[in-house]
Amino acid sequence: MEIQSLCDFFEATHQNVKKADESYIRVMTSNILHSRDSKPRQVDWSSEERAEIQSALFLTFLPDFIGLQEVSYEQTPWFEEKLSEVYALADTALGDCINYPYHGVNYIQNHIPMFYNKHKYELLSSRYHLFEEKSLWGYQWALYQWRNAPEQKIIHMNLQFFSGIAEQRRRGVLETHRELLHLRRHYPNVPMVLTGDYNLTEQDESFRLLHDGLSMETAMNLTEQNDKDIGWCHDLGSMKIVMGKGTYDHISVTTDLCDVKLHRVLYDERIVRSSDHNPMFVDLVLK
Repeated sequence: MEIQSLCDFFEATHQNVKKADESYIRVMTSNILHSRDSKPRQVDWSSEERAEIQSALFLTFLPDFIGLQEVSYEQTPWFEEKLSEVYALADTALGDCINYPYHGVNYIQNHIPMFYNKHKYELLSSRYHLFEEKSLWGYQWALYQWRNAPEQKIIHMNLQFFSGIAEQRRRGVLETHRELLHLRRHYPNVPMVLTGDYNLTEQDESFRLLHDGLSMETAMNLTEQNDKDIGWCHDLGSMKIVMGKGTYDHISVTTDLCDVKLHRVLYDERIVRSSDHNPMFVDLVLK
């Protein structure tokens, strides 16, 4: 596969590829499940080919910030290479990773990597946190400033909560909530965007706990231009759409500092054969 031909395909088959206004900030999230190639799936493409498809998707829609989940350690360098003309990895020191369980392991084993448009933004600081020892799941956040307007800043956090035991998931939610509260108090005028596989629907009590007291809401509820009813695909290689059960993937924003203009879920055969969930993006503007 070639990146350019894939970009041409996505541009020809999807709407809203271009922002309605260049002042909009586009944020994208995708759970790619690259870390489980040994699990039997109806997928003909290798992990690197699937990374290429996802990279083409990002290079077509050109989000400002990208949050990925379930990325295996060997794939982050592939994304770095394929996205290198536009994006940089939001790297962080291992010393910032509280609970990091493996002595001497490389940061590349972060399963929730984040990328940003390196031509528009400068990375100021970043923190990576695992929820518990020997866990793969946690959060990472990064503080950026605009290169052409250093006084303007934004925070992007990317995460994945546990998919199994509800109490583990709740503990992760509470840890994340404490960090978000800290960030809101420390940067009260800096907008925040939260991407990830929450493994929570809006009906879950932990979903309310995550946003409690933060002036944050899932972006799909903040605009009429959304794909909230499209359903949720959670089966790598399958075109089946699950309807009426809500989505586990969200992009939440600080409602006092951001207006959401568009929320879109992306879906076609190439996408669902390269990603375990429907990738989604939002276009927002700062108040």
